[in-house]
Amino acid sequence: MMATAISVEQYLSHHNIELKLTHHRPTDSSFNSAMSAHVPTTKVAKSVILKDQQHNYLMAVIPANRRVMLDKVSKITGKKYYLVGEHELSSLFQDCSPGAIPNLGQIYHLDMIVDDILFDINDIYLEAGDHENLIHLTTEQFKKVMTNISHHTISGYRMLFTQQHESSYWDWD
Repeated sequence: MMATAISVEQYLSHHNIELKLTHHRPTDSSFNSAMSAHVPTTKVAKSVILKDQQHNYLMAVIPANRRVMLDKVSKITGKKYYLVGEHELSSLFQDCSPGAIPNLGQIYHLDMIVDDILFDINDIYLEAGDHENLIHLTTEQFKKVMTNISHHTISGYRMLFTQQHESSYWDWD
């Protein structure tokens, strides 16, 4: 069993943030981690890894119950971003379980963009780098670790895009 990613523990310790873990049964997504830990999905952050045409990565951090709006991210950054495939992630997050991505891209030398919504939450839970723990932070602690990180409104509910249309449409399935 893998525990919290070592680099995450060291980063929080360096910022004088006590590691408070919320344990849950093994899960395959941030959304399911929230459900298993009995934490509202709105309070759990998930990372979506994006890549531009020059192969530069960007970590988008959004609430677990929402989807990243690629068009918004591309507009804000002035670059066209695409979702990164699961197979690429293990090389980026070598001290983590496959697919368990901590929401602290600065540890992994990744550019980041964070959804504004996450700054208005009283308690926030981050992925710990395994599939069995969430890191519990206060709003102040979250703001401390996200100092100097770009943040904008970048998430919505199941926003999907079609190649044929310029505009986006809603899909409520």
